[in-house]
Amino acid sequence: IAAVEHLAGKAGHVNYDTIPGVVYTYPELATVGKTEEEVKAAGIKYRVGKFPFQANSRARTNDDYDGLVKIITEEATDRILGVHIMGTVAGEQIAEAVLAMEYGASSEDVARTCHAHPTLSEAVKEAALAAHFKPIHF
Repeated sequence: IAAVEHLAGKAGHVNYDTIPGVVYTYPELATVGKTEEEVKAAGIKYRVGKFPFQANSRARTNDDYDGLVKIITEEATDRILGVHIMGTVAGEQIAEAVLAMEYGASSEDVARTCHAHPTLSEAVKEAALAAHFKPIHF
C-alpha cells in the first residue's frame, strides 16, 4: 500500500517496527517488534508477560497446546515493545499484536479488550495481563 501511495504522489507510511515475521513450521513462530535481548541491549527497563497454551482452554480442547505467547512492555509506560508467539496459529494471532503496537497500545489496553471464550486468542490477552499485572488462568 505504501508503494502505491508513493506512486500516487502521496506520502507512503511504513512502520518497520510493526512488520510481523512468521515461520510456517509446526508449531508456527510469529514475532513483531523487539526481542527481549534487543530491549536489554538498548537499556530499556521492561516487563515480560508469558502465557502458555497449556493453560488455554481452547488449546487443551483441541489437544494442541504446545507453545506460548510472550509480550514485552516498557516498564514506565506499559507500551508494548514486542510480541512473540509459538503455537498452532501463531501466524494468525500476531495480527492482534501488530494492530496494538501500530496504535501504541499498552498491555493493559490489550488485557482489558474483550476476547471471545474459549479461543486461542485469549492467550494474547492472558500474556498482556501477565505483563501488566497477572494472568487469570495461570
